[in-house]
Amino acid sequence: MNNWFKKHERLITIIVIAGFLAGIVWWSVATYVSSRNPATTSQNRDTLRKEDSVLVITKDGIDLDYPYWIMKSEVDNITQQQAQIYQQYYGQQLDPIFDYLTLDNQVVDLLFDEKIVRYYAEQNDLLPSKEEVNNQINTQVDQYISQYKSDESNWDNMLQYYGSEQNIRNILISSLQQTVETDLINSAVKDAVAPTSREDALAYIEQNFESIKNDYEEVRVQHILLSDEATANNLKEEIETGEITFEDAASLYSKDTSNATNSGEIGWIKHGQYEKSFEDAAFNGQVGEIIGPVQTSEGFHLIRVLDKKIFEHPEDVFLYDDVYAQVRNTVQDQKYDNWLSNYKESENFGRNYYDTKLMYMYELTKAGTDVERLEELAKELESIVFEGNEISMEVDSDYLAVYTMVVSQLMGLYNEQTTSINQYLSLSEFVDPDIVSLGLDAINDKLEELNAQSTTDVSTSLSGEISKYQDAQSYLSSKEALEALGVSTTEDASVMRAELQTKSQDYTEKLKKVLADLYAQYPSSNTVVQLYYQLNPQDPKVKVSYSKLQLDQLKQYASYLGSQYLFSYFQQQITEILVNVQTVVDATQAATDTKLEALDVGLDLTDLLGLKEIKLSYLETIKKIDPNYYTNIDSMIESVQKEIEEASNSSTDTSQIATQSNIQ
Repeated sequence: MNNWFKKHERLITIIVIAGFLAGIVWWSVATYVSSRNPATTSQNRDTLRKEDSVLVITKDGIDLDYPYWIMKSEVDNITQQQAQIYQQYYGQQLDPIFDYLTLDNQVVDLLFDEKIVRYYAEQNDLLPSKEEVNNQINTQVDQYISQYKSDESNWDNMLQYYGSEQNIRNILISSLQQTVETDLINSAVKDAVAPTSREDALAYIEQNFESIKNDYEEVRVQHILLSDEATANNLKEEIETGEITFEDAASLYSKDTSNATNSGEIGWIKHGQYEKSFEDAAFNGQVGEIIGPVQTSEGFHLIRVLDKKIFEHPEDVFLYDDVYAQVRNTVQDQKYDNWLSNYKESENFGRNYYDTKLMYMYELTKAGTDVERLEELAKELESIVFEGNEISMEVDSDYLAVYTMVVSQLMGLYNEQTTSINQYLSLSEFVDPDIVSLGLDAINDKLEELNAQSTTDVSTSLSGEISKYQDAQSYLSSKEALEALGVSTTEDASVMRAELQTKSQDYTEKLKKVLADLYAQYPSSNTVVQLYYQLNPQDPKVKVSYSKLQLDQLKQYASYLGSQYLFSYFQQQITEILVNVQTVVDATQAATDTKLEALDVGLDLTDLLGLKEIKLSYLETIKKIDPNYYTNIDSMIESVQKEIEEASNSSTDTSQIATQSNIQ
């Protein structure tokens, strides 16, 4: 989920407003109003306090006045709003711990940049007037109202719910106020700081011509799908001689019923949407030409190109206003992003956090792969999270989550370093020193030459030579990585490996305690369950929770794959669930409730997969553990036994018929 908000942030407002007024999310505008206008909440502008903010933006180390504060209520409301949209967009809820922290951090980043841009606009007299904002709002409201009135039934429902058209207009005006003002500011600043000329666009097109062709080229085609090549050739001849039109032929003979009655027209297609043979024929064909037969996995196609949008040269992009506009926007956005990054640095803007956990989230993001900084963050957080060797009774669960993220990132880097060390130490014992002496660049060139030779030469000697060069390549790569960490000898590498192992073990023990506490508070958190299961798979309760998680995933796949295919694709997960259920049932330390919960998971799985014998075993085990767990346990057992017996008899009957047939 981490990148979802950044990826879709420009669509958020559209989804919120349009979704609400389409009757999808009736609550969203009101939430959006409060989220984007903190001064309209219970706090008014005069009573806002820095202490109620997440952070205050600073310049040259000095706090700026409001509105250059990011209020906690503002962040909370926007985060809740985006969580609702995420649930609608993907049909899933955010993780109650980790996802909300990540989203809060992303919202703060977005608002920070938004307010920096506003600061520039204010300093350079680029703020829109009230009249400009109101005019733009009224224009958009008129467009929305016109759109919603086009669906008479939905419009009647809205009028009934909100009382009048004016009430709907008022809600829209309120919800659009902040958005329109921000958009006008961004647009004015973007035009001022990132003017984009035709020459700028052409330079970008020339540098990215192949990707632009792939993204924007398209052809409009008709096709007729036939079962064999001979029929396709005969029909093509009839069309070319005028015995039948392409349109009539599509209607009468095409196997593709989705468009046969529409003259066989598929519409505009882009690169990568169809099989390569079909795509190549369509993009290389001339307008009006009948192409084919072209074979695909579906059959044989006759294709006619109706129109084309093809770029032979970079300048051709300018022939299409829509494509040029998109390319120009891309170039301007890149220039604008670069300007904003430089402006924040050159003007010395900073962050004075009033929310410590979000400060740590920001520092975690900034740290990236800096091991030393991550270790510092972990140490700082340990003073908050732990009291002695145990979890502090006063610690907020958010700090446990931040600590988990910091340590997980740190241990991932430890694992990478350990892998490089192991590779370096193992290869140093037998790598060919003469090949190593050539250097990495020469080895890479030689490997490219040998790999090309291997396409025609499959001899054992060539394979052995390739292997030697690959070992030397891996050795030098790991050696370079370790030298960057100050390791230059095998002795140093061995010492560092031991240190990493000690650190990893220490963090693992601490993380177990943190995740155990989080699991006790949030057993519904999928992330907590997965992380805790990885560190402590012997805990019966987390074993059951993890199995439930896997089962839910299998059910999702079964909904569109069909349960009969689950064994083919998910055998490992299915086996793991079955093993986990049995180990929990057999575990002497597992509570009775936990065992029964595990057996319930097992029953769900056997129903999903049709494993009747295993289901019978689970039901019999449940009866032994608690005969009253299911009030109808005996009838359940009897029903499954009957199903197994009927399946066995059916199998016997089929076998007997086959045997008699063979005898005859």
